Amino acid sequence: MVDWASMKACMTDARCSEAAIERAERLYHGGSSEELIRCLRSCRCDILEAIHVKQKQLDHLDQLIREAKDR
Repeated sequence: MVDWASMKACMTDARCSEAAIERAERLYHGGSSEELIRCLRSCRCDILEAIHVKQKQLDHLDQLIREAKDR
């Protein structure tokens, strides 16, 4: 398993919330691998949702660009 410092650095780079990082640290040191994985997956879902929001924003702008070209 990766050491806590590396895991924290990765979670920080991924912009996980401080609350999630603190929870992951408790789970990491507590030896609860299944709960730790759930915590990490939750962070992943949050990031994926943010990607979907950004994709929708891009889709709207792409539509405006197409409409402006046809003008």
